[in-house]
Amino acid sequence: MVASVVVFLTMAILSGYCAGLEVLPPGPVNGTLGGNVFFKTTINPTTLSAIVWTFGDTPVIIVDFLSSEGPVTGEGYVGRIRLDNSTGSLELLKLTIADNGEYRVILTESDLMYLSNTSLNVYETVSGATITITPNPPIIEGGSVTLTCDVAGFNITREWMKDGHPVSSGDDIILSEDKRVLSIKKRTDSGEYLCRVSNHVSSENASDTVNVIYGPDGMEIKGPNEIEVGQKFTLTCSAYSNPPTSYTWMHNETEIPGHSPEFAKEKSEHSDSGDYTCTATNDVTGNKTSVVHKLSVKGKVNGLSVVVITGTVIIVLLVVEVAVSVAVYFIKKNGVFSITAGNRQYRLCFHIDLNWSEKGPGYISKAP
Repeated sequence: MVASVVVFLTMAILSGYCAGLEVLPPGPVNGTLGGNVFFKTTINPTTLSAIVWTFGDTPVIIVDFLSSEGPVTGEGYVGRIRLDNSTGSLELLKLTIADNGEYRVILTESDLMYLSNTSLNVYETVSGATITITPNPPIIEGGSVTLTCDVAGFNITREWMKDGHPVSSGDDIILSEDKRVLSIKKRTDSGEYLCRVSNHVSSENASDTVNVIYGPDGMEIKGPNEIEVGQKFTLTCSAYSNPPTSYTWMHNETEIPGHSPEFAKEKSEHSDSGDYTCTATNDVTGNKTSVVHKLSVKGKVNGLSVVVITGTVIIVLLVVEVAVSVAVYFIKKNGVFSITAGNRQYRLCFHIDLNWSEKGPGYISKAP
């Protein structure tokens, strides 16, 4: 009987005598490994005199049915098929990878013959999706970092996302042709990565977090460069770093206790002038960098600035020096220097001996 069916099928194919080319919906039909698939025809229930299902380019009989004799199941399909005799629809059970391929059906009704074909893709359910990061943390900026997405299964596609947004190849990120391997290199590439693996019958996600270590760099100190004595001042040190840096301060050559990014003083003193050095250290990499800020504190005495007082003192000293010089001149010339006190005038008489021999005291006499 099988031989006769093959001859019948071959003659039908070669003859080209067929109708209803859309007896089966357009393929392919997708099935899951180990599951079932249903090839549903478009024939309304009727009395079919013959039904033949074959598999492969070289036809292998799955089942042939003659209304007068009943169905005959092909080798390898016993217990794996269910046939609807009124529509010719076929259910194939316990799918294997070997079931991938072309399927053809011939239906005979009275003097009409329907010939149609479709294809089947059997997919394994994806499972065990993982992301492997190389090298192991810590990941230092500037090095080569790859994320590899692996999964059990075949005929799969991969899609990457970072922090919920699709990832594509660019200047910062490189994807392999099959999207299995993703390469990154910059600090801005830190974030949560998700690899979605799927085929036509299933999907699975894997995720991991990348933390790129960098810095410190871009350091600066914000604060005043010049203040008045007694004023409060605050210096703030900052740097780009991951993880955040620890800070140390020095004033001139003296270390300031603590590790705060800020140094503040409620009431400044003149001794607070000088160089303030902030050093930032990345505790993971051990990298450190420093920046210097200069501060000048103007002092005050009784409400007057040191600059004003100093200027006044200099002027007074100049006046005194001029006065003394004039007095010495007159004394050298006349030995007498006149001064006025109230409404009286006095003469101050000196005898100056450049050899420093003692000649007697000076005297004051009332002017005539």
